[in-house]
Amino acid sequence: MEGYATSFTEQFERKFGYPPDENFVARAAEPSPDLDELSAAEGVPQDLVAFYQKVAEVSLPDMESGYFIHPVGHTLSGMRGDLPTRITGSREDSVIVFGSDGGGSLYALSGTDGSTVYRLPPSRVEGGVYSEGGVPCGIIASTLTDHLSAVESELKSHLDPTT
Repeated sequence: MEGYATSFTEQFERKFGYPPDENFVARAAEPSPDLDELSAAEGVPQDLVAFYQKVAEVSLPDMESGYFIHPVGHTLSGMRGDLPTRITGSREDSVIVFGSDGGGSLYALSGTDGSTVYRLPPSRVEGGVYSEGGVPCGIIASTLTDHLSAVESELKSHLDPTT
């Protein structure tokens, strides 16, 4: 995905007529205390830990309405209650929010099965509980790997294959 993000940024102005924001995939550096804390936390899916061992952050503000995978410290803050930790409504689940888009939606992994990826549209959050509004939360992938593959495919679809 890192190479696609670089190509996307390089081609952006030619395609859209204005300069891009900063689009990047940041590799994880040395192991960090935040990553150690995430690894030790109860109920954190191994796929999320494995992802953060390789990637520190994804920032694609110019892809569609924007797409972001938060740094591990932000994800930890969310687990402490700064972001939803439960969803209620048509679905009931514990969640770990790991990303967002530029339209206010959040991306979260199921705490129940550790693999389902939800998209949580903007709605009321109180006491760490996301309550569905007019637009229900949706399952967008059955695994984190499937979700990341879909993001990569979306990014590739914006590239000019002739360059």
